[in-house]
Amino acid sequence: MKLLIARSNYFSYSETFIDEQIKQLQPHSVLYEGWQPSRLYSGGSIYPFPLNQLLVRGSLRRILPDLYQKIYTYFLRKYLRNNQIDAFLANYGPLGTHIFEACQAEKVPFGIVFLGFDANETKTLENYGARYAQVLPIAKAIIVVASAMKPTLEKICGPLPNLHVIPCGVDLNQFYPASQKKKSTAFQLISVARFAAKKGSLLSIKSFEILLKQFPDAQFNMVGDGPLWQEAKDYVKTQQLENNIHFLGAKSPDEYLPLLQEADAFIQHSIVTPSGDSEGTPVAILEASATGLAIVSTRHAGIPEAVKEEVTGILVDEHDVEAMGNALIRLASNPELCQQMGMAARSHMQEHYEVGKLSQSIKQLLA
Repeated sequence: MKLLIARSNYFSYSETFIDEQIKQLQPHSVLYEGWQPSRLYSGGSIYPFPLNQLLVRGSLRRILPDLYQKIYTYFLRKYLRNNQIDAFLANYGPLGTHIFEACQAEKVPFGIVFLGFDANETKTLENYGARYAQVLPIAKAIIVVASAMKPTLEKICGPLPNLHVIPCGVDLNQFYPASQKKKSTAFQLISVARFAAKKGSLLSIKSFEILLKQFPDAQFNMVGDGPLWQEAKDYVKTQQLENNIHFLGAKSPDEYLPLLQEADAFIQHSIVTPSGDSEGTPVAILEASATGLAIVSTRHAGIPEAVKEEVTGILVDEHDVEAMGNALIRLASNPELCQQMGMAARSHMQEHYEVGKLSQSIKQLLA
């Protein structure tokens, strides 16, 4: 099958799930750049000169968006036809609404993967809801990464028999427990996340503060950056927590794997933001689970599916900082429980989240 995959960015360290999708599915080609992707991973563009110039297409898209969509559909159809593409997989709902006309005209089956905000954020649903209602029922497959996303889309579109829940997966050969953990008397906590509102990084920090009252030597490594990074750093400085909380910036999976392997537990306080933005299934939680870490997180989106409550980790309600702090104290007080949950987390990933199996499930839906 000659598969074409589309995504909005060439690379984003917070989109490792799409990188893994491309790695597993081995498509014929990959398109990227915004919700009307036209540039190719292999180099070049679906457009001839001068439309292959960003300034030209950017100006046209801004001034005459309807005309630009027609031009985009024309050249995408030409690309699909010339390359004899058999199936098209679009990442994120908005992108799917821009490629469907070309796919339909060329009789190319297409699937759309919804990954979080695209099925939840109020502004996105206001802008694209009508298009979703038009496009989703005719797709070969609609894929959501968490069951919690299904009701929202079906409220917009009506029943969708073509909708499938396939979570993001994790490469168990890339993420695995350390053969022998370094001995440390201090409890080691880690997070790997963008400093964005829905990730709740400041709430994780405040939960860690509660832990420090009983375990003053505990250490917290925070991997990632983002719009709220400086706010979090300022808070830590104000509270004089610099000796316990360490901001490590954005890192590649190869760089943060050793940090996961050295940690005792993983934390992420995911929340629904005032704008309605929400997670799908946070891949960092899957990676930490595969590495054998107990998880402390929230009952949010796909997290209760990825984290078996009281088996592979401890879940609390969104914004309940005190409950999350107490969960950390419980794990720090009981290393055996922490280790037991970590082992169960690894097994849970092996059974339900192995990325190769999940990728094949997507491929079969498009065949």
